[in-house]
Amino acid sequence: MVWTMARKTTRTWTLLGLLSLAACVAEPPAASTSPIINGAATTGDPWVVAVVNLGVTGSPGLCTGSLVGPFGVLTAKHCVYREAPGGWVPIPVDELRVIVGTDINRPGGIQQIATVHSYESTPGVYRDADLGNGDDIAIVLMRTSFGGVTPMPFGRTVPAVGSPARIIGFGRTSPTTDESGVKFMGDTTVVGAGARLIEAGGGSWTCQGDSGGPLLVDGRVVGVTSFGVGGCGSRSRHYFVSVPRHAALVERAVTFEPPCEPQPEVCNGIDDDCDGVIDPGCAFLGQPCETAADCRDMACESIDGSRICVRPCDPRQPIPFCPLGFHCSVAGCGEGFCAPGEGHLVDGEACTRDSECTSGQCTSIGGAMRCGRQCTAGTEDCVTGTVCEPSADGCGVCTPYEEATAPRPAGAPCETGADCSSGQCAPGEGAGPSFCTRPCGEEASCPSGMRCRDGLCARGDVRAPGTSCAHPDDCAAGSECLAVGDDLLCLEPCDEGCRAGSTCAETSEGSRCVPDGIDLGEPCAANGDCRSGICAGVCTRLCEDLVCPEGYDCRPAGPLSGCFPLAEEPTPPAESGGCSVPVGSVGGLAPLWIAGGLALALARRRRRS
Repeated sequence: MVWTMARKTTRTWTLLGLLSLAACVAEPPAASTSPIINGAATTGDPWVVAVVNLGVTGSPGLCTGSLVGPFGVLTAKHCVYREAPGGWVPIPVDELRVIVGTDINRPGGIQQIATVHSYESTPGVYRDADLGNGDDIAIVLMRTSFGGVTPMPFGRTVPAVGSPARIIGFGRTSPTTDESGVKFMGDTTVVGAGARLIEAGGGSWTCQGDSGGPLLVDGRVVGVTSFGVGGCGSRSRHYFVSVPRHAALVERAVTFEPPCEPQPEVCNGIDDDCDGVIDPGCAFLGQPCETAADCRDMACESIDGSRICVRPCDPRQPIPFCPLGFHCSVAGCGEGFCAPGEGHLVDGEACTRDSECTSGQCTSIGGAMRCGRQCTAGTEDCVTGTVCEPSADGCGVCTPYEEATAPRPAGAPCETGADCSSGQCAPGEGAGPSFCTRPCGEEASCPSGMRCRDGLCARGDVRAPGTSCAHPDDCAAGSECLAVGDDLLCLEPCDEGCRAGSTCAETSEGSRCVPDGIDLGEPCAANGDCRSGICAGVCTRLCEDLVCPEGYDCRPAGPLSGCFPLAEEPTPPAESGGCSVPVGSVGGLAPLWIAGGLALALARRRRRS
């Protein structure tokens, strides 16, 4: 059901020699007429760059990025981590390069190359959960800027459903070939827009290798290519991290300046003259000190028995902006300082010391030492799966639901209304558990990942046209929930024509745009055969947060669950050489990156959810 963008190029790459240079300038090649999928090669948009990992065995690993500041590139979080035997680990900065060009497979297609100073991302080492949570986003900060390339602004508001959009990337240009490394662009449409994830489809589609690339609406980057479900085509589903939610992180990329711009040396914590010595005679972050007067715009604190210069930070913020190698150590309620040590454990995980945690705080939770970010009691600013539990000192701690006594927010699992801040616990739909809900309507909206149904918040975002529904309130404005075969779908009128992949057909309510493909429950051989875009021997659809229609039940298919006809067991589809995969092999949501040397076998391998 879930497809990845992990693959390699079959071309003989010339990058290994070229990337040892600081820059490479050449005339761009002429525009190609070759067919991103159903798109066209472009020699424009120089702000769309390739992010290359030289540390991958065989051919270099490839992602796409967007230049949003003179020295800052926006990309996917999984592009700066790699999978190792013990789990995901950060990629060393000296193995990364950022390239301006049109075809990185040949010297004439590369105009400029930059080395990387550092990178930052959402808290913690990359995990598969970052995909569904909309946290698969990072910024790559370069040592040098690209001459003559103007950064692209980013969007601060979520685009409206139906907005025309553009996608650009260096990934695969056909679902049946393994070629990549050439910049392609295509037109698409926003079909779903939540605070965490944006879905786009129609016209052109992302595929393996476009990971980290931009979703462009009204001349602004509003999304970062993250993952897809169902293949690389018109019946697949393509998701982008919603950029507005991460405005603080992206703004950091816009304003970042590297520490080595040659100029007269001053006491500011920067190697101004780039001689390899930072501020002679002036202590900077992490250096020894005796008093605060020794530290430029900082403080002097005792850490592990030694006094060093530290920098103030706010431990309640998800991103405290301490530099690499430092964490925000809690000094009081809402007070902290950047101290040595950079943790990778997220809230709720077992720990022994503060520096192990992304939150900078290892504290007693449920009788055990766990990571827990400081928070303000009564707010809902903790990550999914945790709630702000009041503590004796007046501050709160982001605590896992099962260990907390504080009432849970809307969307959290529950057993009774007493578990919820609203006092209302609703039965789950489909394969989902019971969950906390709250009233909604004109005066109150639902949180991200929920929609308003009959005056109460239900699990799942508003459904885009062409997708399954169970209630009239499920569908986005302009579409309604109507029967098509055994399923209910959100359908639009045919008045202004139908989107790509759908056809005007008669329904019980007149002419509507109906997605192409085989009906739910009918035999199939590949994902592309089905109206839902998911084949498991028969056409099925996900039922994690949506009840199955009459005559079907919701059963596990790998780590996800699908709707299957009663008394029918799902069977793997025939191997078609495309992006469909047997249900039994489906794992967690998989990222959209290219790992050189791993070939298409990795595109069919799945990691656990």
